[in-house]
Amino acid sequence: MKCMSAEWQLIAAKNNPIKWTGDLDDDCTARWAGLILRAEAMDDDVWWWAVTDEEQNLEIDSSNRKSVITQNGKSARLQAEAAAKQNLLGE
Repeated sequence: MKCMSAEWQLIAAKNNPIKWTGDLDDDCTARWAGLILRAEAMDDDVWWWAVTDEEQNLEIDSSNRKSVITQNGKSARLQAEAAAKQNLLGE
């Protein structure tokens, strides 16, 4: 699902790196260009990730929509970042 992006979001996305906070080995969050990126360790070395439009509280993408199982935090964060960039920048 493509969310309508404001011009400021595009500028922010191009000029600001994604910075994760929290416990990178368990549950972490990044706020970037109006989006909330989350990654969280679940059961049996499976990680969940999601990207949400902060203003509309609308999920843009998540691991729940994918057939690939994410097995570590780094991969979950990278997948969330890729989904966020795809949504805003078309990358």
